[in-house]
Amino acid sequence: MECEAALLLLWEYLDEELGPEVAAAVAAHLSHCSCCHPVYCCDRAFLQLLARQRSRCSAPPTLLLSVQTRLRLG
Repeated sequence: MECEAALLLLWEYLDEELGPEVAAAVAAHLSHCSCCHPVYCCDRAFLQLLARQRSRCSAPPTLLLSVQTRLRLG
């Protein structure tokens, strides 16, 4: 896999949305590419930061319900 393809698939890889073969190809590329690996580490750290922030604060239940309802209605 080339860098451009790996980077285009990076967010789907981080979100575990790729099939096993494509995920394995991205992982193999990231494991040996000195250009793409830092991008992967940065994006992964960003997602981890978001997860930590999400667990620290939450929206009021009424706001959550309102947003979920609007999302369902389109």
